[in-house]
Amino acid sequence: MYGPVIDIILPIFGLLMVGYITASVGWFDQSAVRGLTRFVFDFAVPMLLLRTISTTTLPNVIPWDYLASYYLGTFIILFSGLGLTRILWQRTFSQQVINAFSGSFSNTVLLGIPIILLAFGDQAVLPLFIIIGTHGIIMVPLFTIMLEIGKSGRAPIKTVVTKASYGLFTNPLIIGLLSGLVCNYFEITLWKPLDEIVRLLANSVTPCALFALGATLVSFRKNIPWQEVPIIVIIKTIVHPIVVWSLATLVFGVKEAIWVKVLVMLAAQPTGVNPFLFASRYNVGQSVSSGTAFISTVFSVLTLSVLLAFLQCCLLYTSDAADERSSVDLGGRRII
Repeated sequence: MYGPVIDIILPIFGLLMVGYITASVGWFDQSAVRGLTRFVFDFAVPMLLLRTISTTTLPNVIPWDYLASYYLGTFIILFSGLGLTRILWQRTFSQQVINAFSGSFSNTVLLGIPIILLAFGDQAVLPLFIIIGTHGIIMVPLFTIMLEIGKSGRAPIKTVVTKASYGLFTNPLIIGLLSGLVCNYFEITLWKPLDEIVRLLANSVTPCALFALGATLVSFRKNIPWQEVPIIVIIKTIVHPIVVWSLATLVFGVKEAIWVKVLVMLAAQPTGVNPFLFASRYNVGQSVSSGTAFISTVFSVLTLSVLLAFLQCCLLYTSDAADERSSVDLGGRRII
């Protein structure tokens, strides 16, 4: 049971540690880290989205039960975080927003993609990228709107909508997703040399993302506010996946076991870098967001190992036979 878990976790966090140590000793400075991180977000992952979505058999109906399981669970954690921060620490609204998103915004790209694809293989591609593709559409505008409100008290609706829309439609992940959907829907095949370029960029996601994440964490390890961070880390890595699993299995009845597993693994990912990026942009809550990203990533070595061990020996909700029947049922359908 533990052999497969070690085979998955050790390479993932081993490569992350290579990035961390390299940046710690000064062999990879912060300007190089920013460049590599931008390469992953702006080029490699969009190409992975484009190539994967363009060739994947998509369902012909939107899986609302699947989406609701993840995002309703995420919103429960988000708004609970707002209330908890207000009650326990009496923070301003902007600080409440940073804390709440630090406890609910998973590292879906830099860590989620490598771990889930390595753990579950091609059968996880479709459910994984349904969440990856919608994560930015749903979470980034909401994050922007809430921080704009906190920044200006009552931000003009036009200003908020304009900034959120611009951030959404210039997001490389969204561009890659939409491009993949267009190619899939119209059955567009990329010119072979162009497809090879896209393939090479897509194949660089796992090593570059993990190295970049490890190198990024070096700047997050200082000035950690221990009053708040441990509670937020527990909420993110333990409470969040439990809530999502409960909704998927007990409320919405998601039938496909692999889809439930992907949901839970995504919810169990540590805090992503986006809360810190937003905190830096709005000059609020930087220490909490960076400290949460660092500590939750370290803590996730344990939590993700335990979760993967559980998923390796349990089918969670349904049988393998049901999975096979579901995969047949999903064949040849498209999102419309």
